[in-house]
Amino acid sequence: MSEFLLHNKFHRWAWIKRYVQASYGAITTREDLRNIQNFCMFLGYARSGTSLLGALLDAHPNIAVAHELDVLKYLDARFGKHQIFSLLLENSRSHALRGRKATGYNYEVPGQWQGKFTRLHVIGDKKGGKSSFWLHEKPELLEKLRETLAMPLKVFHVIRNPYDNIATKYRRRLKRGPTTLQAVIDQHFVQCKTVSYTKQRLSVSELFEIRHESMIADPVYHLRAMCDFLGVECSLDYVEQCAGIVFESPHKSRNAIEWLPEDIELVRSKMEPFSFLKGYSYDS
Repeated sequence: MSEFLLHNKFHRWAWIKRYVQASYGAITTREDLRNIQNFCMFLGYARSGTSLLGALLDAHPNIAVAHELDVLKYLDARFGKHQIFSLLLENSRSHALRGRKATGYNYEVPGQWQGKFTRLHVIGDKKGGKSSFWLHEKPELLEKLRETLAMPLKVFHVIRNPYDNIATKYRRRLKRGPTTLQAVIDQHFVQCKTVSYTKQRLSVSELFEIRHESMIADPVYHLRAMCDFLGVECSLDYVEQCAGIVFESPHKSRNAIEWLPEDIELVRSKMEPFSFLKGYSYDS
């Protein structure tokens, strides 16, 4: 396990217990896991709409997507492929039993397959912001992930208007203690740099970029494109039920905080180097 986990007594025993549980789960779920063809993960930023996409994918009969297991953390702790997969299945099932709720929203898709499946072809995790954090701290984890899983990697980069993204994170950060808008802005664009660097290390077949606002505007089209990217069929019943829980319009959370002119300009200037943010503005 990682050096931190081995030298922190409290964490060491907690992780040893988790390691044993995952090892047992790997044995009991081996039959469920034998048809997996692709592993998917999310890259990006907290509060960008990844919870919605993860829940919709988890509703597919051939896909299991955990809610924020944090796969790279377990990879860093030297968990093996089947251990990680068993934890992903456990997370998907338990989160579905709780109604697939996250950040005050209900992402349950009626009549579909959240927390269960017919035959599992794709498994993954919804942990966009933390994945970016791990890859910033330890970029070598991307290659370690490829080597450990030994199967095609499918990465979703979910993009949202930075003004909304930052405003939502700022409001939630204030609930945990004092912070500044400038600090949240700086942290957000550190993640953008990590994403930009990671994208260069992904092949065309490994990366799928999607804008939160576009997904809200046409969920049926984007769900079909996402399923095609993952190599699974996309039934009419599945896309219609999923589309039924998608919001009517994206929430412009930028309007919920006070922006000084210099804050608006700071975000605008920091957006410029990133082509994937082209077209976004405070007024758009």
